[in-house]
Amino acid sequence: MATGLLEVSGTLDVNQFWPNGESDGDTAKVVVGAGAFRFRAKPNGKWKVTHAFDHAVVKRSLKSKSRKAAINARHQVTVRWQGIDAPELHYRPTPEKLTARQNAALKKVNGNFRQLLGESATVALARYLTKLGKNPIPVIVRTAVDEPSDVFDMYGRLIGDLYVTVKGKEVDLNHWMLQQGWAFPTLYASMSPDEIKDVLALAGRAKARKAGLWKYASSALKGFNAKLLFVKSGPFDAAKDVGPVIMPKQFRRLSTYSVEKKAKIAKGTFLDFLKAHPDACYETGDFLEQGPTASTSRRLDEFVSGQSVFLVGAGELVFQEAGAVTVGGNGEGARW
Repeated sequence: MATGLLEVSGTLDVNQFWPNGESDGDTAKVVVGAGAFRFRAKPNGKWKVTHAFDHAVVKRSLKSKSRKAAINARHQVTVRWQGIDAPELHYRPTPEKLTARQNAALKKVNGNFRQLLGESATVALARYLTKLGKNPIPVIVRTAVDEPSDVFDMYGRLIGDLYVTVKGKEVDLNHWMLQQGWAFPTLYASMSPDEIKDVLALAGRAKARKAGLWKYASSALKGFNAKLLFVKSGPFDAAKDVGPVIMPKQFRRLSTYSVEKKAKIAKGTFLDFLKAHPDACYETGDFLEQGPTASTSRRLDEFVSGQSVFLVGAGELVFQEAGAVTVGGNGEGARW
């Protein structure tokens, strides 16, 4: 468990969220300036401004050719909100290691797919932020980490919690989304036990009230609708944005399988597909009791039946994320 804490100060443009922009309910771009990043190695330790991410890039490994700027040319950091997963607003499957022929076949059937309630979740967030009365909004992003390479995921997104100030008090927007029922709890092994317990408690109370998406939450991993696509700039019609919604992680797998199947790339059932593309995970109770080193390693496909039904609920699994490496401007691993 990390003992260090990284804090990033910046501003959040509310207009980036759909339907004015394309940001969804769990990802946003934060504009940062000089001295925006500060780090402390332990609780109550001394804060130190860090330039570890100046001109840095994020790679899947030191030898990987893939690279994503930690801070883009517009001085923005993309933040993926930790512990939550809002229904997908736009997801385009991007399978790897396809032949030229397979890529051509996939292109004909692929799309920018969305889930029902993806628009509603984003609009609810944007309306809440708009009521704060200023734009852009000052924000702070916090993430518990020990090393610079713990900060970003393989897609170059900073994983953390986003805070705004409302009437003199800090509000954790990740937690707000859970409280309002607009996001599923989605847990990862990098989270501390306390972070996991907080997320589960907030989601549990929203679920009990059937708030937001919980009224429509489903465990049936079938019936993918390839006609339900991202609609840029709206219009938003809440009455049409309702219906069964599965966990976004499963939706991403299901949409990829569905288009690959249609393009005659994937063979067999959805369960076969999950087995061929395993997601490492732990049962949450086991993870909280034993920790990541002693917990029994499982796979997502073990919790899906042959009838494509998810056998556990949201928050009952802790996923192991793929690693990433942050490389500093000098071409070496970034250091504080």
